[in-house]
Amino acid sequence: MSSVLDVSSLYDSYSSQLSNVAAGSASDKISGVSKDSSDEELMEACKSFETYFVQKMIEEAKKTTENEDEQGEYTKMFADMRNEQLASSITESGQIGLAQQLYDNLKQQYNL
Repeated sequence: MSSVLDVSSLYDSYSSQLSNVAAGSASDKISGVSKDSSDEELMEACKSFETYFVQKMIEEAKKTTENEDEQGEYTKMFADMRNEQLASSITESGQIGLAQQLYDNLKQQYNL
């Protein structure tokens, strides 16, 4: 039973750090946008923000359908990576379009 507790605490630590890194990465990219930013840098920052936003939406939606008590510890550990990959795929497909809207807005704001 102690190994289950160790895995659980490891997951909690990993999840917390991953969330902080993802939020920081998206925030750093957006805050790093300036008049000197290239179109590619601007779009990458916008996609990073959309991916983070979509990932958080997926996580919240999954909470309504999944019973965490029934999931194994390893399933929980890899759920964040699955959600991040799904969010990235959605962003790259342009299905939501938040990145493009943000890009257009920032491009106009900075007169790029």
